[in-house]
Amino acid sequence: MCYDLENEQAQPVLLDNDQMKPNRILLLDTFFYICIWKGDTIYKWEKAGYHNDPNYENFKALLEAPLEDAKYIMQERFPMPRFFITHPNDTHERKIKVKVNPSQVSE
Repeated sequence: MCYDLENEQAQPVLLDNDQMKPNRILLLDTFFYICIWKGDTIYKWEKAGYHNDPNYENFKALLEAPLEDAKYIMQERFPMPRFFITHPNDTHERKIKVKVNPSQVSE
């Protein structure tokens, strides 16, 4: 699932490397683990604390939406899957990159 500021609802996307864009959040459910991947722009904005500013309520909602969906999935699943959040150049990013098709060469 893809979450971005342009769409109110999460959108299903192909398991393709070109979906990993800087202004997106992706939620991957592989049954054994659930991964939330935050694009570089989203990650930097979160680190800067934009979600704490009342003027950026839409960004705060964007960050919370995949977490709520992941919580719902984990409640209904047995055995409970592993959960992690990652971003570009993080050590856990490899777990999502092995699941997507390499449509483009990574830098």
